[in-house]
Amino acid sequence: MFKALGAKLCAAVAIPAIIIGSLSVQAADISQDTINALQAQINGLQKQLEELKAAQAEAAAKVPASTAPSQEQSRMPAIKSEGPGTMTIGRTKVTVGGFVEAAGIYRSKNETTDVASNFNTAIPFPITTSGGKNVLNPNAHQSELRGSARQSRITALAEAKPNEKTAVSAYVEADFLGAAPSANSIESNSYNPRLRLAYGTVDLENCGLHFLAGQEWSLLTTNKIGIIPRQENIPLTIDAQYVPGFNWTRNPQIRIAKDFDDRKLWLALSAESPQVNFGGITEPSFVNGYNPGVSPLTTTANYSSDFAPDVIGKATFDPGWGHYEAFGIARFFHDYVLTSTTNNTVAGYGGGAGVILPAIPEKLEVQANFMAGEGIGRYGSVQLPDFAFTPTGGIKPLPEYTALVGAVGHPSKAWDTYIYGGFEGVERANYATKTPTSIGYGDLDLLTGQEQTSDVWQITAGVWDRIYQGPFGKVQWGLQYSLTRRNAFSNSEDIAQHAYESTFMTSFRFYPM
Repeated sequence: MFKALGAKLCAAVAIPAIIIGSLSVQAADISQDTINALQAQINGLQKQLEELKAAQAEAAAKVPASTAPSQEQSRMPAIKSEGPGTMTIGRTKVTVGGFVEAAGIYRSKNETTDVASNFNTAIPFPITTSGGKNVLNPNAHQSELRGSARQSRITALAEAKPNEKTAVSAYVEADFLGAAPSANSIESNSYNPRLRLAYGTVDLENCGLHFLAGQEWSLLTTNKIGIIPRQENIPLTIDAQYVPGFNWTRNPQIRIAKDFDDRKLWLALSAESPQVNFGGITEPSFVNGYNPGVSPLTTTANYSSDFAPDVIGKATFDPGWGHYEAFGIARFFHDYVLTSTTNNTVAGYGGGAGVILPAIPEKLEVQANFMAGEGIGRYGSVQLPDFAFTPTGGIKPLPEYTALVGAVGHPSKAWDTYIYGGFEGVERANYATKTPTSIGYGDLDLLTGQEQTSDVWQITAGVWDRIYQGPFGKVQWGLQYSLTRRNAFSNSEDIAQHAYESTFMTSFRFYPM
């Protein structure tokens, strides 16, 4: 209707213009009668124009009031869909995602745990002590089978560009693997519901500066390229504890990074939330090294008394073939000795490197990383302890080592395969106590079955097959096998136990976005 009215209005305006133009050319040859006739036509067209305007006003008045935007609605940002899982709200692009997982777990030893394995303390040794006698450990001779959907994940990413040289974003990622009675923030935030990641970023492209604040993978975790969030090189395992030798935490931090030479070189520094991994270490009665949490922290878990963040520096290099990086870490441990009324403060430190090489472009990548230092157990998947107490209440950071090598293959666009070999070990700090509890680590006087872990190694292999990927999302299944060996320090009976564990895991995942 409005298009027809518009066409008539255009015609009503155009016709007089044509007539006037003709008059201006032939004015001298036109008789008075002709002029009067043309004037009558103009008057008629003018009347028609007025009638059309009146009709247009009448039609606009008949439009229902509900179709006109209210003042409040006009201030709301427009929402525009950009495809599955992505929409634009005002000037902000929002992408939601995640997956639903049905996982199956079989272990040859009874760890009594979920899809995240416990490599340090839960793999049972064959013999234990009961009633003063060495007996068979039942968990070492039992298997476990269970299913789990708790690794299902939800994600949301918001991105905006205030101007051509500035980008801002916020990212949230969560799953359902929190364990309320033992939830802590040593390596991952495991409170309910489990918040994996939650951070914001600001990228200033004109000066190559990048800021991040919130809960993110540790800066020392190996990246795939540069030092870019959501580009961490996470093992492809179904196991939520990944692989021995993989270095990581997910905890709050503040990070600044600078890129150089068209993003080939990156330098970064982060201050990350501290926490000590005691890993079975018992503090002496005259030492205050940790305390039970007070709500909203977990009241059944212990928390260290820290006074400074963990500080990590990192450099990465992407010359065009491969990715290379190196990092260093400084930590600060703290306790209070009641007998001497003094505080002990000791530094921990470490360093490492990582590399990813495209052995066959788009078909095969090989990777390796290592870390060594004193007091760095918190940053390994095995979760070996950071330090031990001395008989006088002092702090002894424990020398530790981690290493991981792997290969990831892509036989086709639908298939990914992987194999990893990892190791983590710690040195003994023995202090003879003649008690069932250990002040040091690797204590000779611990009972059989209570010996502490000296090292853990594992070989893991698996495959992922994308059954479907298209406009309705993605469906894939995975299969993983791992062989793990846990070794203990010898005790006063010269028993150095070890345990092998075979683990099979399956996963069926549906990504709706």
